[in-house]
Amino acid sequence: MTGIPDSRFCSVCARQAGLDPGGSGGGTFDTILAVELPLPWPATLYGDATRMPPEILAIMDHIRAEYQRTKELRILPQMIAPDPQYSVPGYRRVICWQQPKVPFARFDSSEYLVPEDQIGPLSYALALAPERLGEFASFQQPLSDVRDLLVCTHGTVDAACSKFGYPTYKQLRRIAGESGGKLRVWRTTHFGGHVFAPTLMDMPHGSYWAYIEADEAELLAHQSGEPARLHGHYRGWAGLPAPLLQVLERELFVRHGWAWRDYMKTGQILREDQAPNDAGKPAWAEVRLDYAAPDGAVSGAYVARIELCRRIETPHTSGEAAVYAYPQYSVASLEQIADGMQEQQEVGRSISAVGSAL
Repeated sequence: MTGIPDSRFCSVCARQAGLDPGGSGGGTFDTILAVELPLPWPATLYGDATRMPPEILAIMDHIRAEYQRTKELRILPQMIAPDPQYSVPGYRRVICWQQPKVPFARFDSSEYLVPEDQIGPLSYALALAPERLGEFASFQQPLSDVRDLLVCTHGTVDAACSKFGYPTYKQLRRIAGESGGKLRVWRTTHFGGHVFAPTLMDMPHGSYWAYIEADEAELLAHQSGEPARLHGHYRGWAGLPAPLLQVLERELFVRHGWAWRDYMKTGQILREDQAPNDAGKPAWAEVRLDYAAPDGAVSGAYVARIELCRRIETPHTSGEAAVYAYPQYSVASLEQIADGMQEQQEVGRSISAVGSAL
């Protein structure tokens, strides 16, 4: 029991306030690691030498140093809970997703099953010392098209993640059991955005999702139904380097449907507000997203203007009264550029307000 009234969970407050998650998917990463590590997971897990192998602590030190130097996060480590069906006694699974050369649709995947005492050395090699990966070649698993859903249930970071994340995990885990091995579902440590709980990552696609409960879990797991039904649940795609590009990409997912997830994509900021507000958020940006279908039969680009439309104040942490003013953005205009043509054809204006809550 958390002792927190339901009305004071941060994600409940956020939904009541109408907080939209669009653009909150975090930055793009070179490497995302998922490492099997048994529960419990304290809030201080990533600095706990009694729980974490020294090599993973060294990765965390590298991440902190790089962030201080560049203000960017290029490596994302995630711990995943062992599962009776997926796990092997005496061994631990390590899954690595790495960003390929742009444009791309999905992260490149590799997977290893190593003795428990090797998760640290392997993780270090995957993240920081690829020249050492040959030492683990015998533990590498065959490539497959399996899809992994990572559901945050890290309640010691914020109680909303366990309160709401665990039931979503259980439902998705049931669906995965009926998928014939095409889908796996894991409990995972925190990756930001507890105000959007239940939240999850969909890999190797690299999409982040918010407020995923029963109906949304079914749609997302089966990649079915009208994408518009998930509009208010899509945080963003990790393949894009800026939140306002994620705002545009979500709009295009709704327009193009589920096939859009397999399109090769790349994006760029063309121009943006040079006088950001006190929180460092721009009031507007002009962005471009280029795309191509897997077979190359369809390609082109979209140019959009993304504008700050309002801010929503809501608690950032469950059980606390302090609020944060989350900026919300809208797609103010959207133009499609046909492949190989210079002229632009206006295809419509979006009226949906979307959020950049980083």
